[in-house]
Amino acid sequence: MAEYILNAEIRTDLQKGATKRMRRAGMVPAVYYHHTEKPASLSLNLDELKTALRSSIHIYDLKINQKSHKCILRGIQFNPITEEIIHVDFMGVSLEEMVTVNIPIHVTGTAVGVKTFGGILEQHLWELTVKCKASQIPDGVTIDVTELNLGDSISAGYFKIEDVEIITPLTASVVSVVKPTGLKAEEEEVKEEGEEEAEGEETEEAKEGKETKESKGKAEK
Repeated sequence: MAEYILNAEIRTDLQKGATKRMRRAGMVPAVYYHHTEKPASLSLNLDELKTALRSSIHIYDLKINQKSHKCILRGIQFNPITEEIIHVDFMGVSLEEMVTVNIPIHVTGTAVGVKTFGGILEQHLWELTVKCKASQIPDGVTIDVTELNLGDSISAGYFKIEDVEIITPLTASVVSVVKPTGLKAEEEEVKEEGEEEAEGEETEEAKEGKETKESKGKAEK
């Protein structure tokens, strides 16, 4: 199990003006909480936090006043305009404690339905929600889509992870190979042309039948 060390400082001035100055200085406000401890207001270096998030590590070794706290990221808020991180929540955990987290889904290979038949690979889920001990959180899961043909798909039930419970509905589609929109339109056009030709042939047959019937009536007279 990989961990990531993050340094944090106790934040005592919680006024709005102080928070703005802190963000301008490249820091981000945070809260650390644990069911056996009082919540602590913190500040972290924004660049260090971004690096930690890019690492895809799930367990953080949060250093507060030189004291280590094992925790997981429980919430993150973004500025709706700039999409910059403006607040994070950390929850302290015991390594033997059961936790629910999201792990990344990685896709490998080129589907035969894409490579050979011009289909499109669509990914519907990028994360899998799982429940397990904090010490056993997987780094992620991988799907090989090489054998997927047109119309094929893989659901969350595909994953089997030892000692890990999958919370995501097992029927939820993860990836699928679909026909491109252009191909569907072309098929519809061919279908419509076929129907029009059939209707035309039917009309001609009806016309010929009518003419034959009229000729037969004249002959009887």
